[in-house]
Amino acid sequence: ARIPIIKYFKEFIDNYNNEEKPKGIYLNGSFGSGKTYLIAALFNEMAKKGVRSILVYYPDFLVSLKSSMFSSESGSDFYDRLNTTKQVPLLLLDDIGAENLTQWSRDEIIGTILQYRMDEKLPTFFTSNLDLKQLEEHFSMTSSGIDKIKAKRIIERIMFLSKEFKLTSQNRRK
Repeated sequence: ARIPIIKYFKEFIDNYNNEEKPKGIYLNGSFGSGKTYLIAALFNEMAKKGVRSILVYYPDFLVSLKSSMFSSESGSDFYDRLNTTKQVPLLLLDDIGAENLTQWSRDEIIGTILQYRMDEKLPTFFTSNLDLKQLEEHFSMTSSGIDKIKAKRIIERIMFLSKEFKLTSQNRRK
């Protein structure tokens, strides 16, 4: 199950400096299957070539972003974090779909990050326990009701930015 992913990583490394940057990947699979580990290994290889990356555990990122809105003067810490996440050459949004979804996190945060990265053609990686169909369901349900159109828009951005792979293996955390 890992061979196609490793092959893609090799292509990614070989083609990264081309004008058209390769897509990131959307890696879904069971808990503890090594999704984050694999992408972190790719990011380490890219770091050796001087390419900056950020690995963001998405549920915690949202919590810390929200608290930074209220803690610093004028929310500059909030904008610094958001802009860094938008602009970094390689980004991993780890465990997307595990967060408590709000309209704010979907429309103002993930939507904004993905739109910027699409416009700038910045490779973006995702890990999730959900496949894209399940993630779309997740994004459609907020406390204020169901919004399938906004959910579909997020999924379309993810599909534009990444290629989907599934990783099935036993829990490596045991």
